[in-house]
Amino acid sequence: MANNNGEVFTKPWVADMMLDMCGYLPSVDLSKKRVLEPSSGDGGFLVEIVRRLCSSASRYGIPDDALYDSITAFDIDRINVSKSRDRISSILRSLGWGERETKDTVENWVRHDDFLLQEIGGYDVVIGNPPYIRSSDIPIDKREMYIRACETMTPGTDLFIGFIERGLKSMRADGKLCYICADRWMQNSYGRKLRGYISDRHHMDTIVRMHGVDAFDRKVSAYPAIILIDGDKSGTVFADCREMFSEDDAAELLRCIQERETGQDGGAFDVNVIHDLEQGTKPWSLADQKVLDFIKYSSEEFPTIEDSGVEIGIGIATGSDSVFVSAAPGIVEPERMLPLLCSRDIVGSRPPASPNHWLVNPWNPDGTLVDLSDYPMLCSYFESNRGSLERRHIAKKSGCRWYRTIDKIKPGLAGAHKLLLADMSPRSNPIYEAGSYYPHHNMYWLTSEAWDLEVLGGLLMSKQTESVVEAYGVKMRGKTMRFQAQYLRLLHLPRQSDIEEGVRLRLKEAFRNRDPQLATEAANYAFSIPAGRMLY
Repeated sequence: MANNNGEVFTKPWVADMMLDMCGYLPSVDLSKKRVLEPSSGDGGFLVEIVRRLCSSASRYGIPDDALYDSITAFDIDRINVSKSRDRISSILRSLGWGERETKDTVENWVRHDDFLLQEIGGYDVVIGNPPYIRSSDIPIDKREMYIRACETMTPGTDLFIGFIERGLKSMRADGKLCYICADRWMQNSYGRKLRGYISDRHHMDTIVRMHGVDAFDRKVSAYPAIILIDGDKSGTVFADCREMFSEDDAAELLRCIQERETGQDGGAFDVNVIHDLEQGTKPWSLADQKVLDFIKYSSEEFPTIEDSGVEIGIGIATGSDSVFVSAAPGIVEPERMLPLLCSRDIVGSRPPASPNHWLVNPWNPDGTLVDLSDYPMLCSYFESNRGSLERRHIAKKSGCRWYRTIDKIKPGLAGAHKLLLADMSPRSNPIYEAGSYYPHHNMYWLTSEAWDLEVLGGLLMSKQTESVVEAYGVKMRGKTMRFQAQYLRLLHLPRQSDIEEGVRLRLKEAFRNRDPQLATEAANYAFSIPAGRMLY
């Protein structure tokens, strides 16, 4: 989504809205506030900050030299520093500032340095669009420095995680941090340390999800949100903007945020107030209050899905599907070809009658690797692909076990009755598989001896359980949900033995007929939800 420095510049109206959210307004005496922009880019935020600061100074009769320490901005790119300085110098000169005063002030305001390695503090407002650089694209030497400097960063975290932590450490106890950045960290595994850090020391005041909104100077592939973090403890506003959201809707959204008013605005956004955002490192549940009430109710009344007798896992990752996954069954010995089910093989709600793909299987049933000398065809096939297999990270770690897949085959899983869920789907669509296939990495599986899997499938199809996954899980473009094990494990379900037989039959019927409405109606009774508190 960005160049090598992770730069995607924010549109001026978005920067304006964020400054308004922070209360950085020309109507107040801004000479008494210090503002920090940790990644200035081409100066998009700085231009509006300087305009507001100078307007405020004029209103309150503050002399120019009193503004010398009002702004601090960093950028690691000299060209960006030069652009930012030029843009704000033009503003100051147009307001009558002298050349020497302008030069000295602007050089103090905009600094060429790496923000993540700074030890600074005392800022009232920390604001900006931190660079988006994936963990794999951070040079190893820099990544190690950043991990030492930032307690929330790990080898797997993207760079903006460090910018959030360092920004929080740079602000006063009563300060505000407002960033527009990717929102994955709120619900995925690499954000767990940051979630814990914020829960322990700060307060998430506002989250404005902006997936698909035209907020940047060019199209991006990430999923952004505006976050406002402070020291208050008065609930969290969660606004979910639709793609149609634009500059024309910003003022009304800002009013709803400031007044903690829930509701909708012409379909452009929804606003909800979360009174008790998840604390600690767990994924944050982002939903309306009725869903949050159901999550609280179900977690207090029922066991986790695993404690109810369900085992959850993911299909096999190979590290080289071009070698290990084949559309032809006879490329090696038949006993080394394992029927494989990929999400793309499923049409409607049923696995295919016969396999479309096979796994070239290097594993014995006991979890050990086969001896290639026992399988001449397998040996020849792997040897012919040895170069590409040995380039994998898992092979470099494994030495003579270079022909292993990333994951081992789970004994008995291929022949077990199971429910399968595609990793990405617009709704909960569990598939029953009667023991003919091993699932691929893009499929999550559920097995159980305590449940009739069709009853469980009906419960998983219901809007009640789907809403929990939607609240906890990351969202993809088009509101596609991620049905990953980490989110499925957050479900709390009644034990099957505690569900009345008639309700079980209706859940099974709903599953067989692919009827989410019937599943939802039956789930109200399975969860023993009082009539006045039913979600759907």
